[in-house]
Amino acid sequence: MAGVQFPLTAKGDRSTTGFNKDAFKAVAESLGCQDLAQAISSEKNWRQKYDTHIENIIENLAVMSLLDSAKMATAMQAGLDKARAMEFETSEGNSVPLTTVMAALERKFETATITGSQEAKTELTLPYHGKELKGPEIDAKCDSWATVGTMELGCAEALKSGARKLGQLKGRTFLVLGASSELGAVRPLLEAGATVAAVMRSNNKRWGELINFARGTAGTLLAPIGAGKDAGSDQEIAEAAGADLLKDAPAISEWLLRCGREASGLVTVSTYLYADGEANVRVTAAADFIAETAAKELGKDKVSFAYLASGSTSHLIPAEAIQAQEANHNSGNFWAKAVGKRRDCSPSLQGAKFWAASNPQGQAASYHFFRGVVGLQGPNYALAQYMRQWRAVLLHMQGFIVSTPVTPNCRTDSVVHNPTMKVLLEGMAYWKPMESFDPDTCRMAMFAILVADLTEPMTDLASPVQIFTQRAFHSGLWRCPFDLGSLGISTWFLGKVAPRKQPVVDAQ
Repeated sequence: MAGVQFPLTAKGDRSTTGFNKDAFKAVAESLGCQDLAQAISSEKNWRQKYDTHIENIIENLAVMSLLDSAKMATAMQAGLDKARAMEFETSEGNSVPLTTVMAALERKFETATITGSQEAKTELTLPYHGKELKGPEIDAKCDSWATVGTMELGCAEALKSGARKLGQLKGRTFLVLGASSELGAVRPLLEAGATVAAVMRSNNKRWGELINFARGTAGTLLAPIGAGKDAGSDQEIAEAAGADLLKDAPAISEWLLRCGREASGLVTVSTYLYADGEANVRVTAAADFIAETAAKELGKDKVSFAYLASGSTSHLIPAEAIQAQEANHNSGNFWAKAVGKRRDCSPSLQGAKFWAASNPQGQAASYHFFRGVVGLQGPNYALAQYMRQWRAVLLHMQGFIVSTPVTPNCRTDSVVHNPTMKVLLEGMAYWKPMESFDPDTCRMAMFAILVADLTEPMTDLASPVQIFTQRAFHSGLWRCPFDLGSLGISTWFLGKVAPRKQPVVDAQ
């Protein structure tokens, strides 16, 4: 199978378990946490117990972000270097290091340009339970979500502001990896008059729908076309367009870099990727090389970056979230208190130990850490998510504008294809202040936050990892007082027999 591959092991296979462990072990070793590195090496049941090990690593990264951000960055880079140490199998069947082919970019794609003919949208519409919220209605809903605790206050303010600033997107170019993503911003960007260079695999139907959509907007769609293919009419473009990030990574990097250089205005590299299982890590590795190249070649005065951080990852959270957890527990229902386990966001024993060893001032550990990794999703999902988060932090520390807010629980196809997750999403609203969202709501909300991030960059952060948390739309996870794992059976039962779309406190 040509394209990006995990490296061959001494046994002659392409093990993902050992590769996954090595990436997190590299972070631990860079931080000086030999005990955590040894624990990872010794773990015989990584698939079932990976989450505990990863939580320890991420907590220590969070600690170091507060005490020595440069050392944190070095550890993140070590993890990325190990996670990108893949191979690329050529069409002739030869395997070469991925880093080698990504450094020798080849020109394989030409550009088809699809120009819209409509007026640009200047104000956002937010779909929500059958309604189309605008202006003051969006403001009221954001204020409600922030008050209840479904999102952070900074998120509410960013969403409200971004909803009114769509006009500032005209003249910008977005280089989008994962243009078919349900939560990606491709379509609203086109409606706002932006130029979008879209990367997604060949699919006549999908490309045809996107091209037809673009014609009815104020935007410009750029599509990669294989050299020598006919692309005169829209139908021919739909048949010829497409690029596979796993198979065509070097050529995609060259094409996007060319689009970025030719852009007259500001450029944003947007990564909206998902793939099942181990392919998620491979596609993320390819995308990371592309982001790194764009940063180096285009520079921070021209290019910015956009990601969506998964809610199923772990983060430093503000003290206000802990206070809200206490209040929500005090007002919680009897059943939740009877069967639910209190969420503990205090420093773990190993985290406090690491803090003490890393803090020469002798102050006690003082931080709040949300442990969000969901074991059901698997170690490859976790590694792919953290690879993107590590790159986002490194870019931010290098002075680039980076948009990467935490996203809410959402009924995307990639989630609801798992029947257990599908039912669980319908039961979460029983636990204050939890709420799960339809893709249309989430897409437009995150789009508005993207606009705010690009036009009102965050400054004066206490820690570089606050780029995820200050404008987080976390579904209420951070302010729910219970470990949802302890409510799993109850959540599933309620979601099955009496599904609820809105929280008890907000249902109308």
